[in-house]
Order: sequence, then C-alpha cells, then structure tokens
Amino acid sequence: MYGSTAVEITQYASQSFHCVRNSAIVIILMVRAVVAILAFLASFAAGVWLATTLARADSAPLAIVGQWTLNKDLSDLSSSDQRSDGSGGEHGREGHGYGGGHRGGYGGGYGGGRSADRDGGGRGEDMARRAEAIRAIMTGPERLTITSSDSMVIVTDGEGRTTRLSLDGKKIRDDSTGIERKTKWDGAKLVTEINGAGQGTITQIFQIDSEHHQLTLTVQPPAKNGAPIPRHFVYDTDAR
Repeated sequence: MYGSTAVEITQYASQSFHCVRNSAIVIILMVRAVVAILAFLASFAAGVWLATTLARADSAPLAIVGQWTLNKDLSDLSSSDQRSDGSGGEHGREGHGYGGGHRGGYGGGYGGGRSADRDGGGRGEDMARRAEAIRAIMTGPERLTITSSDSMVIVTDGEGRTTRLSLDGKKIRDDSTGIERKTKWDGAKLVTEINGAGQGTITQIFQIDSEHHQLTLTVQPPAKNGAPIPRHFVYDTDAR
C-alpha cells in the first residue's frame, strides 16, 4: 500500500512540476510576445514621427520660397529706414544701435556705421563689414529672394547679400563677419538665432500669412534692460 501511495505521490509531483514548467514557458512566451509588440509599436511610432518631420522639412520651406517686396505701410520702420531708399543709401547706413532710433532705439554697441572706418588696416574693414551685416539684420531689406536647397533655405536681399540657413539645426558661421546662425522650424515659423553680432542673441522669425499672401519677418533684439520691442517687417509676394 505504501509503495502504491509513493508512486502516486511521485507521479503527482512529476505532473505538478511539468505543469509549473509549462506555465513558466507560457508566461515567458507571452512576455516575449508583449515585448515584441511594444517594440513594433515603438518602431512604428518613430517611423511615423520621422516621416512626418521629414515631410514637413521638405514642404515647409516651399511656403516662404519666392520673391518678396517690403510693404512699408505695414512694417515697423525707423526714421532712418523711411529716409533710406532701401538700397543701402547713406541714411540707411547711419543707424545707431538696433534700429537706428526706432521707438527709442535698442541700445548701443551694435551698428556703429562709419565709426568702424576710423580704425586703420584690416581691422577697420572687418569692423565695417560686421557693422554693415548687423544693420542688414536689424533693418528690413526692401526685397527678399528666398530659395531652398536640400536641407537649407537661402535668403538673398536686394543688395545681393546671401544668407544660408541650415534646417537641421547646424550652426553656420560667416567668417567675414564672425556672425553665427542656428535655424530650426517651430511649427510654421522658421526661427533663426544669431550670435556674434554683439552681446546677446538676436532672433529672426520668418512666418507666412497664407490668407493675405504675405511674409512677416520679426526681428527680436537681445534682452538687456527689460524686454526689447521686436520689429516686424511685412512683405508682399511679387507677381509670378
């Protein structure tokens, strides 16, 4: 009797062991399946995000591509801007600080115009180029031609100055002026952070008004004492 009982206990223990092992195997397989499903969903979501980002990067620049003319009635122009003929004339080059006195000016240390020519040699020429570049940043060019190439937007003003904006977040430095730009998309806005043009960061924002077929260029000077007032330059699209 004891022998048969021992055999039954052994068989029961063996069956229990097999059941536990099978249950463990099932659990392991289920965990692996869940992990695989989660990995697939994560990869799918990442793929959708990447495709959406690339599609936006490819299509977004097309909205601002074209030829644009400054609408002086809708733009924030300083007195020197209004006296200038928009082609870099004498008055346009004599701005002091940000904006040449627009709404009280934006502080000294930027621009400077002719004072850079007082220094002799190459240093004076470098300062003059830098001052001219800062003036071009802070004043709205009368004309803009915007094109796109791969991951880059190229902006050319009416005087032939060309600015390259990399859409992948890489910094682009102008060796002739020491000015550095870093550009990214913020929704439908193309935002460029500009450094090397004095203390602080200047921000330029390109935004399309599709309803009125206009381009708005917003220039935000660096914060010094309080929040400086941005300048808005509105451009109408040229007939094509």
